[in-house]
This record gives sequence, structure tokens and C-alpha cells, in this order.
Amino acid sequence: MNKITDSLNIQLIEIISQLPSNEQKQVLNFAISLHNQQKIKEWNNISDEEAASLKVEFGDEDINFTEAVLSDYLLHIDSED
Repeated sequence: MNKITDSLNIQLIEIISQLPSNEQKQVLNFAISLHNQQKIKEWNNISDEEAASLKVEFGDEDINFTEAVLSDYLLHIDSED
């Protein structure tokens, strides 16, 4: 990190540590919200082609996972009978 970032981090820690715990929690929730907003912005910036590719990839992973879980489940049911 650079000196500016280090200085900001120190200032944030000093200020936040002086707040009551309920306000510290509000600061944390706000920081999480900012972080999530950034993720959404990044997701919205991908191309339609990339989104379609990810959808197929995750769909295939979901199907493979589901098939594995179901086959294990069926084996478990058969062993109980």
C-alpha cells in the first residue's frame, strides 16, 4: 500500500474505534454495501456474450453437482431399505 492509503486506514481505524459498537456495526454495513455496489457495477459491465458464457458454465456446474448429490442420495436411500 502507499502512504495515502496507510494514512486513510489509520484514520478510519482511529475514528471507528471511538464509536459505540452499534455505530461501528452501521459503518461496517455501509462498507459492505459499498463493496457490493462495486461488484454489481463490475457485473453490469460485462458483455452479453460473456454473461451467456458464464450462464452456461454455471448451469453445467449446477447440473453436475445436482446429479452427484442425487446419486449419493439414492444410494443412501437404497442402503436404508
